[in-house]
Amino acid sequence: MRIILFTGKGGVGKTTLSAATALLAARQGKKTLLISTDAAHSLGDIFNLSLGNQPQEILPNLFAQEVDALQQLEKKWGEIQEYLKAFFTSQGIDSIEAEELSIFPGMEELFSLMEIRTYDQSGEFEVIVVDCAPTGDTLRLLSAPEITQWYLKHIFPIQRTAAKAVRPVANRFLPFPFPEDSLFEAIKNLTLQLAEMKNILADLKKTSIRLVVNPEKMVIKEAQRAFTFFHLFGYNVDAILVNRMLPPAVTDSYFHFWKLKQEENIRLIEECFSPLPLFKVKLFDQEIIGVDLLEKLGRMLYQGKDPTKIFYARSPIKINKTEVGFEMIVELPFVKKETLDLSQNGEELTIRVGQFKRNIILPHFLSHYNIEEASFEKNKLRIKFSLDS
Repeated sequence: MRIILFTGKGGVGKTTLSAATALLAARQGKKTLLISTDAAHSLGDIFNLSLGNQPQEILPNLFAQEVDALQQLEKKWGEIQEYLKAFFTSQGIDSIEAEELSIFPGMEELFSLMEIRTYDQSGEFEVIVVDCAPTGDTLRLLSAPEITQWYLKHIFPIQRTAAKAVRPVANRFLPFPFPEDSLFEAIKNLTLQLAEMKNILADLKKTSIRLVVNPEKMVIKEAQRAFTFFHLFGYNVDAILVNRMLPPAVTDSYFHFWKLKQEENIRLIEECFSPLPLFKVKLFDQEIIGVDLLEKLGRMLYQGKDPTKIFYARSPIKINKTEVGFEMIVELPFVKKETLDLSQNGEELTIRVGQFKRNIILPHFLSHYNIEEASFEKNKLRIKFSLDS
């Protein structure tokens, strides 16, 4: 199976380019699912169709789905949410406020994205193209599997053991409902599912992210931040898609300044994201609606190349053996040394880059090693591990 996620700043054309990519894949005879996890669904609008929560065949080999976030939320979070609502209500919080507090920001998008895991297990489709939420939401939801995996390893066993010990007397004395074993089981199942999803998303042979940009300075800056985040969490970006370029035929003096700025920003994109391949497509003279225009757009974008190919695959994190131990190399583009912070607590390595933080559980063979030294140069964080002497 091939999984391609499209993301970028809001309004850059993610939905259009993901739809064009899925259409070309289907034209190649590959059974393709185009799925939207963005709360503001617009896939149906592009195809002039009404789409729902289940895959719907809209063309030969092409299926589309707009995930019902609330339905996914109820299915994955229902039992946990019921306990949270009961807890908040027991503390005197209004029932409506309790309902709101029991759902955390970004949760709808996260559970929508978990549909990928379902289809990966079923093997029903050859290609899955995902129209993700805007960059900020995508960053948050893609970090969730890592966070919950950490929670499962460090917090869950303690909570469950403590609950078993005090449950016989807790319900008689505590002013709130005490969690039952079924609740802990639901949390465990959810965190395991999220961990599975993390493995799927980080699989270099299966999954890649495509960043969609317009040749505008603010859009490029946001793409750079996203690119750093994806490297930090071990996700592969295989291409940059530059959308809505002014065509050479535009000679009107009104657009002269914009053409000069776009040319300047294209050079900036090439410098920033090299050696990633860039795919460019011009600004059309009409709104991209309907199959014919989508197919035309897709063919202009990929220029005869297979849109499902992994155009670039390079693991952002590598571990090499050295004479005295091991060296971990983490690629962190667009990062300033002063924004980096590094710490180790046993088998847990914490890397902080500005506002982003990742807790990495080190492989078993590194669990008895400690950080000897670390350096950062040429966009690479090098961490040397050795045994205590």
